[in-house]
Amino acid sequence: DERAQLVEAMLADVVAACAEARSVDEILVVTTEPGVVPAGADVLEDDGSGHAAAIARALGDPRARSGALVVMADCPLATAEALDTLSSAARPVALVAAADGGMNALALRTADALEPVFGVRDASRETLERAQAAGVEAVVVEEPGLAFDVDRPADVWKLREHDVGTRAHDALEEILPPKDGLH
Repeated sequence: DERAQLVEAMLADVVAACAEARSVDEILVVTTEPGVVPAGADVLEDDGSGHAAAIARALGDPRARSGALVVMADCPLATAEALDTLSSAARPVALVAAADGGMNALALRTADALEPVFGVRDASRETLERAQAAGVEAVVVEEPGLAFDVDRPADVWKLREHDVGTRAHDALEEILPPKDGLH
């Protein structure tokens, strides 16, 4: 239950950042659980076969034809400003690598600009290699809020200790309350 509470809070933070971003016209959440999607986002139901399939499904949706901004739901420090920066850097592709080499966010000027790699350890490097092989310009954008994701218990504690003002932090305050004056 606590994990679900944190996941829903992180998704709500990402959707809120998207809603505030000037570069985002519509929000589409790809999920196997439509009931967790916050108001203001459209739902594209997923069959649960993994990141790559979910993103391919989203990029194949007619709403993504004129471009897409892909953000993983476990990036609760995403901001509208970071998303706008990423979007404006795409000429035609820009990405934010995760600290572990994965990929947390991707901007595509057109949905068919490149077939990205998601859900594997070296996703950012592999996506850059695909772009180079296809002759597509791809840039890496340094955005600490987008580079941070919650994959391991240490990430949960880092979020709990350093972030204030997000739904995810509020959820962690409830799940992991300070004890004996320790924060």
